[in-house]
Amino acid sequence: MREIGIHHSKSSKKGRILKILFLTVIFTAMLVIIIKFLDLDKNVLKGPRTVVKLITNSGLDSDNNRVNVLLLGTGGTGHEGPDLTDTMILASLEEDAKDVILISIPRDLWAGNISAKINHAYAYGQEKDGVGLKLSRETIESLLGLPVHYAVRVDFSGFVKAVDLVGGLDVDVESPFNDTRYPIAGKEDDLCNLTLEIIQENGQRKEVVKTATGSAIPLLEINDKNDPFTCRYENLTFQKGPTRMDGTTSLKFVRSRYGTNGEGSDFARSARQQKVLLAFRQQVLSKETLTNPKTTIDLIKTFGASIDTDILDEDIPLFAKLATKIDPATIRRIVLDATRQDSVLQIGDPTAHGGQYVLVPKGTWEDLADYLNGEIFKLEEK
Repeated sequence: MREIGIHHSKSSKKGRILKILFLTVIFTAMLVIIIKFLDLDKNVLKGPRTVVKLITNSGLDSDNNRVNVLLLGTGGTGHEGPDLTDTMILASLEEDAKDVILISIPRDLWAGNISAKINHAYAYGQEKDGVGLKLSRETIESLLGLPVHYAVRVDFSGFVKAVDLVGGLDVDVESPFNDTRYPIAGKEDDLCNLTLEIIQENGQRKEVVKTATGSAIPLLEINDKNDPFTCRYENLTFQKGPTRMDGTTSLKFVRSRYGTNGEGSDFARSARQQKVLLAFRQQVLSKETLTNPKTTIDLIKTFGASIDTDILDEDIPLFAKLATKIDPATIRRIVLDATRQDSVLQIGDPTAHGGQYVLVPKGTWEDLADYLNGEIFKLEEK
């Protein structure tokens, strides 16, 4: 895999199974293997539209010979902000699959159309009319200037179960790090034996947290440096070198946001996500997994309960055909971030964004769109 270091209607039961199969391994040929293994391929080729597409290769929705798929990862039930998208990757695939580029999108990117960070788009859409995927697609399109043809949202709880089903992952930790602020699910509102009190200060009522020493910290002034609610977090440590990770550990590895040794940036986190994705692919394609029908069926059931997508059943054979052509070693990556000098993003003015830490383009949004288009079509210009 090559990396561009820039910071810059109800479906039939069998049709749904096939959809889940594809989404589980969108960048690998595993789908075709499983389809044939379960003898389901003859059931998906239904209707003249799909057959004509396969024969003529008119295929999936596309623009400029590329199919763009938005991949979203949410915490799900048991996590703070269960519908916030911690992981956002736009996969742009050339129709002949000779070129695939993954654009990792930072959760803190400001989205003017929703007046919030981009990771809120799916949640806002779900709260409004259950249109999280639609709003996420529209938001990405407006910010990045790229069409989004399909979208997939995966619940992290499904990912954890899937990793455990395949027996864990072998991951090479390149940069060791420590994170003392990894949130513990279910403890987001734990007071940690502290008390909240209302005091009068300069004629105004303030809610403060009384610490063990008797000092009072205004609730609205608590930040990463003075947070007294230490019981809400656990201390993560990852040592350098090959590491065997179960599902829970794998999720912590990719979601950690406060790691030392430079691992607290979106750039580093996106790189870890890519590493775990490839490790999962390798494990799924292993002989132990593919020759175990129970594991295969359990994987289908697991992802079936944690996936939301607008991909139609009739398009699954087209994606399967595309997936068989992809060489993972040729996948290119763009990680949008604001921690390097050559980044196309920068930290925005908090006063103009509700006091929040946000990322915005260094130039205009059109400049950002031009940059991304230039990177996507770079190979075609050579």
